[in-house]
Amino acid sequence: MAGYTKEFLIQAFMHRYMRCSLLTIEQLESLEKLAERCYDHFGRDKFRDYASLSAERIREYKAQL
Repeated sequence: MAGYTKEFLIQAFMHRYMRCSLLTIEQLESLEKLAERCYDHFGRDKFRDYASLSAERIREYKAQL
């Protein structure tokens, strides 16, 4: 877990919403800003909990890169 940067974790979180056709670009940008504020406020570990970024989810994201 030590190798995961803020940017990586936020992109892993955002990845699941990027293909959603119901969200506009503006909504995705707002969601990303919200994720950044959440990370800054609560820290890496709580952000991973709140964003449901388990080790399995991160492995799935990395496999799709």
